[in-house]
Amino acid sequence: MQHFHYKKTIPVEFEGMLDASVLLPAEENSFFVFDSYQDDPHAALSFLEKWNERKWFNRILQPDAKVVVFSEHTADHIRKNYPKQMGNLRVQHPKVDEAYHPIDDDAKDIVRYNLTNGEAYFLYRGPIHPAASLTTLLKGFSIFKKKMGSNMKLVLCGPVSKKGLAFLSSIETYKYRDDLIIRQHVANEAELIAAAYALIHPCRWERFGFSVLKAMKSGVAVLTAEHSAMSDFTSMAGMYFNEKDPNDIGEKMIRIYKDEQMRQEMIGTGLSKSL
Repeated sequence: MQHFHYKKTIPVEFEGMLDASVLLPAEENSFFVFDSYQDDPHAALSFLEKWNERKWFNRILQPDAKVVVFSEHTADHIRKNYPKQMGNLRVQHPKVDEAYHPIDDDAKDIVRYNLTNGEAYFLYRGPIHPAASLTTLLKGFSIFKKKMGSNMKLVLCGPVSKKGLAFLSSIETYKYRDDLIIRQHVANEAELIAAAYALIHPCRWERFGFSVLKAMKSGVAVLTAEHSAMSDFTSMAGMYFNEKDPNDIGEKMIRIYKDEQMRQEMIGTGLSKSL
């Protein structure tokens, strides 16, 4: 069993980006390729890291290699950029642990009381890292707050790598800092997700976790990056935005906030899809 990376150990830059609770069982003589992050020109990787990952890719992606990916999005990228690997490429969506499921209103109230003083919240669950587009998310949240005047909070929960420290410093002057809650660790992730008003996941890379799948199984609406592995996972259960456009993010947050019927339909579709 091989990981996506050319090294046996995950470098510091990737700490916390792999979600072991939803990985597929090991398959003998197969390679799991998590995503194509190393081919993104804006990836927060050094030139040497990109070069080494591509070298590793080209070495393992031989015509007779058995390669497993998590999404059609990544499969299409491999077929396009590594055309020699076609015959033994298989897509298999990851499975989510049974610990993730809807909870009742009383349980949600307890989580919100402890986390946000009882206020409803949008949730991002994933690494605090440049590739997660969190600065753009905050700008989108500002648009939501300005237009709606809501008490809604935004919770960012995930491990912080060295590359995420600059982001943490930048939020000290954020206009809506009092409505922003950051947690690196959480005692019960399943309850944190299930109590959210909606999950907002502006990152398109599988290695950043599979919180969108957990949210759907937990009865939570999902807003995520368009034309990505995440939109591949959610399909009709999700609402999509351009993760580089704060206006689009803000407008989608407003839309799901104003249209409760649509949110409930998204929740129902997500629960059906995750069965």
